[in-house]
Parts: sequence; C-alpha cells; structure tokens
Amino acid sequence: MTDASQPIETVPAASWAEVRDFAAAADELFFAMRRSRAMTAGQFGQDLSAAQITLLEPLVEDDGVPVGRLAAAAAVSVPTATRMLKQLETRHLVDRRRSTADDRVVIIRLTDEGRELLTNLRDQLHGRQAATLSRFTRDEREYLSSQLRRLAELVSEIDD
Repeated sequence: MTDASQPIETVPAASWAEVRDFAAAADELFFAMRRSRAMTAGQFGQDLSAAQITLLEPLVEDDGVPVGRLAAAAAVSVPTATRMLKQLETRHLVDRRRSTADDRVVIIRLTDEGRELLTNLRDQLHGRQAATLSRFTRDEREYLSSQLRRLAELVSEIDD
C-alpha cells in the first residue's frame, strides 16, 4: 500500500489491470448507493430519482433557494433543474415563485408535503448508511473517508 503523504511522482504508475479493477469497484459502489437511495425513496411511495433527491436536499436546510443555486449544487444545468422542479411542483412537493427583488430569479421552497417526504428520506438514508458503516471499525471508517476525500481531490485536479 502506498503512503498517502508520498509525492505523486514517486508512486509507481497503476497498471491497466489495476485501473480496470478500481473502476469496476467504484462502479459497484456508486450503483449500490444509487440502488439504496432508490429503494429508500420507493418505501415512501414516491418515485423520486436520485437526481431529484439531490436537487431538493439543499432545501431541507435553506428553504427559499434560487433555481440556479439548486442546479449548481446538484451539478445539473439550470434548464434541467427547471424541468425537474416543474415536475416536482405538479406533485405538490415544491413551490416555485418569482423573487420579489429580481423577477428573473425563481425561488424554490419545499411544501409541507415535500419537507416531510425529504426529511423522512434523509432519516432513512442516514440510518442505512450508519448501519453499513457500523460494519467497519472506527479506524477503517476514518481511513476510508480520508481516502475518498483524497481521491475526490485528485480527480478534481485532473479535471482542472
């Protein structure tokens, strides 16, 4: 295993087999997380996609968020966010209104129904995550967290 503090230049290059194995493991993790999220959403009788849940999550903590900020947080375009929010509005989960300060800006708020649904979903997801993580020791959890953050940083550096 490579020391995380070792400069990248001294780390031997990964072989194609290692890259393929890592990519397969990462895909398995991402798909398992998406399935878990979808199953949790399905338990509440709401067919919310992972993208819709991600779009709505900031509203739990900060009600009254502009569409552009929600789109950025969910890593989707503003037109995609607008389309998704219109669908969610027809299901009475969000309320869309023009800003009183700037009528070009649309402010999104959760309805009571939307807030209850999202709060329940988050509680269920956190419970599932806690149950999964409890299978690791504290040291393993800390190591996994640090390595995932490191990986996210490295991927971001490559993309920049």
